[in-house]
Parts: sequence; structure tokens; C-alpha cells
Amino acid sequence: MPQNQPRRSEMWWRGHNDALAGDPPNESYYHYYYDYKLAYDQVRREQRRTRWQRTLSSFGRGLLIAAPVVLVLGYFGFNAWTTSQPTGEDQQAVVVPTSTPRPTPRPTLPPPTPTPEPALRPDSYAVITGTQGAALRARSKPGLKEVTVTRYREGQTVHVLEGPQVVDNLEWWRVEADGIGGWAAGTYLKPIEAASPPPP
Repeated sequence: MPQNQPRRSEMWWRGHNDALAGDPPNESYYHYYYDYKLAYDQVRREQRRTRWQRTLSSFGRGLLIAAPVVLVLGYFGFNAWTTSQPTGEDQQAVVVPTSTPRPTPRPTLPPPTPTPEPALRPDSYAVITGTQGAALRARSKPGLKEVTVTRYREGQTVHVLEGPQVVDNLEWWRVEADGIGGWAAGTYLKPIEAASPPPP
């Protein structure tokens, strides 16, 4: 029994010594003697605490040693990475100029020549239009108050013989169809091109 220690029971010292030796507890003593169990558990707790303290101490020393190395390696690695990146000047240096293709000029086409519309004139032909299906009156002389000598149906072709004469704010033309002629208002005469006189 160690000297200068508080007086303990024999079972307490047996549990203490078994735990220090790393032996498994004596099952009979551990279950039936309180002093044996108390000493054994106390020593085992102190041993576990000591192992943790040693582990943390070793980890701390390793961290203190490794931290400067990691910082130095990180510093040089970052510098190497930044120097390997192309700068704006490097990027401009590798730009290859390309020529812009010129658009092919399209040929300018002359404007189409407008086809002159036929106009009413003597010795031309016209068709009766715009009467809404009603017959067009042909009078003995130019004017709305003159005597009606014949009527022409809408769509009928007439031969323009003479004119124009302005009476009652209208242009009057002397026309003929089927051998019968008279003066008709030019508002209802649409000029047409005719290669030959219409059949009688």
C-alpha cells in the first residue's frame, strides 16, 4: 500500500491497482464491493481524461507546426495562380483583327414607266359607268334641260365624236352607239382603248 495516502480499504486498493494495470475488473469484487468499484471507476476516468489531454496537446502542437506551412504554401500558390491569369493587355495582344466584308451593292433598277391612262378625246371610245344600273341620257344639245334623244345602258360602249363643252358645271361629249347619237355627261364616260369600232 502506498505511503502518505489517506487510509483506504483493501478492496479500494485492489480496484485502484487493477485499473492502473489495465486489467479488466474482477466481476465478483466489482459487483459486490463498493470500494473496489469506486476506485476502479475513478482511475479509469482519470486515465481517459489523461488520454484526451495528451491527444489535444499533440493536436495543438501539430496545428502550431502545420499552420505556418499551410499559410506559406497558400501564399505562394495564390501568387502563382494570379500570375498565370491573362491580363487585359495579354488578352488584347491575342486578338486577331478580322476584315469586315463589304456589302455587295445591289443594282439600281429604273422606276417602271407609268402607262398613260386613256383620256376622253374626239374619235375615241368610252364605256358607260357609274350610273348604278340606270340608263344614261343622251341629249340633243349640251345641258341638263335639253331634250333626251336616247338612253345608253350601263356597261355599253360608245364612240366619242366631239367635245368637250362645259354646261351646267358638267363636261358634255357627243357620243354615238347603234347609229344614234347625242350629248352625254363626261362624268359617266370611262375612256377605253379600242383597236376597232365596236360592232353595231
